Amino acid sequence: MKRIPLTLVSGLALLSSIVLFGYLGPIFIDVSNYEVASVMPSQPPSGELIFGSDSQGRDMLAVTIYSIPQTIKIAIIAGFFGIFIGLFLGLLSGYIGGLTDTLIRITSDSLMTVPGIAILIIIATNVETMTVELMGLTIACIAWMHPTRTIRSQVLTIRENNYIKVARANGLNNFQIIFFEILPNLLPYIAACLVASITGAILATVGLESLGLGTQDDHTLGTTIYWARRYSAILRGQWWWWGPPIAIISLIFVSLFLVSLGLDKYSNPKLSTLTSKKKRSVNQGDARKDSPIANVLEVNNLTVEFEKEGEKITALNKISLEIPENRIVGLIGESGSGKSTLANAILAILPENGFVANGNIIFNNKFMGDLSDQEINKLRANEMSLIPQAAMNSLNPVLKIKDQLLDSVAFQEKDSVLKNQRIVQLLNQVGLDGNVADKYPHQLSGGMKQRVTMAMAISHKPKLLIADEPTSALDVVVQKHVMKTLKTIQQNLKCGMILIGHDLGLITQFCDDVVVLYEGRIVEFGSVKEITQNPKNSYTQHLIDSLPKFDFQNA
Repeated sequence: MKRIPLTLVSGLALLSSIVLFGYLGPIFIDVSNYEVASVMPSQPPSGELIFGSDSQGRDMLAVTIYSIPQTIKIAIIAGFFGIFIGLFLGLLSGYIGGLTDTLIRITSDSLMTVPGIAILIIIATNVETMTVELMGLTIACIAWMHPTRTIRSQVLTIRENNYIKVARANGLNNFQIIFFEILPNLLPYIAACLVASITGAILATVGLESLGLGTQDDHTLGTTIYWARRYSAILRGQWWWWGPPIAIISLIFVSLFLVSLGLDKYSNPKLSTLTSKKKRSVNQGDARKDSPIANVLEVNNLTVEFEKEGEKITALNKISLEIPENRIVGLIGESGSGKSTLANAILAILPENGFVANGNIIFNNKFMGDLSDQEINKLRANEMSLIPQAAMNSLNPVLKIKDQLLDSVAFQEKDSVLKNQRIVQLLNQVGLDGNVADKYPHQLSGGMKQRVTMAMAISHKPKLLIADEPTSALDVVVQKHVMKTLKTIQQNLKCGMILIGHDLGLITQFCDDVVVLYEGRIVEFGSVKEITQNPKNSYTQHLIDSLPKFDFQNA
């Protein structure tokens, strides 16, 4: 069981005490005395009048107790409406981008240049009767702008992480990616924005009501300050008129600050261990069919271009290759040669500015260009998988390993016990103990993280497995174990496999065929024996010559 941070406990305890004081106080105190001429006016605190009375004959204890629920109600309405609107617009702006992002960003930035209190004053002065509910909605008109900017900036960062690419490659649609991958990472920011919105709502309420623009029918902490200011309580020496509302508002601020700190620690798995299970459900297909086909994948005359600053840049130029079933094809070339672009094109996960300009991709006898987005998602979820490079950031940092594997087995197994057994089985297949399922990514080594990505990739027994530099950033010993595990996986699945890398020595050890890419073109394609013993292209010969050679006799 996860330990709850002391700051969160303290903040919630203090906030609960204030709320209970306001909501349960009427049981013990006659709050009707908040009305004018209820008690002797201008009395200092005493045994009979604990908080004293104002110059209009109102019991300040009754006024305080009555005002707390009204003030909290305004803050909650404004805070939650503000964060809901901000979350929606921030997700929309950050994830979709383009014109949508531009319009939302310009609108929010423009409104933020105008002082919020000025906007509220304009609204409040044009409302005939200001109620508590209407006050909350009025303040919500400015409470959404800061959450929108904060959440947008975080989404822009998160969407570029490798695990988002993996999610897309595994067949998750935009809604699933937002809900299951992005939102869990936003929880600390949402909590912080909510606390900030509620705090800002209280400040805005007090500011408006101290100017006489508050509620007419209900008494709040802000209206108490207004009457104290209007009747010059300080000049009259009636400090107790100001004291209770200011003290309560200050305590609310302190409690919300502690809650914010505690929630941040609680929601960050690197600071503590998360106990809540974020179960994900993804439409996964049936186990692979055993019907053999000549080629799992055919790429015919494929040209991929990118638009950048109004210009078209060719990343792949007339690429043609075949990936047979139960065969490993190595894809090698220097950085920028187009290896990862080819993998992204096959998986149909090119960036927004990338597109297929010519040619076609045939997977399992299906023309990818003829399929809808839904059909492609289903294909990625059922028949092809990606093992991404950079395992260090290919896993969602706020989810346990078992939760990240859950979407892969949810469709195949309905029973929760069988799901857990399947997760352990997958981890064992890649050489990991079952207890890894209860760990977070930051608790694993680089090699273990890479094996977890393998487990995710093989969960639905794909027909095509693309491994994009699976040993990058790993030491040579770990590389060897990872590649052996990958080879065993491919042999067990009998799937077609594309192994992307820049290390010719590693490629030739584990692959059947080799494709050499240079500046977006295939310069050579053949078996490992043909490529290494009889290279026909000068670039291939250069790669072979660059392999380390040791002269032990002259050492």
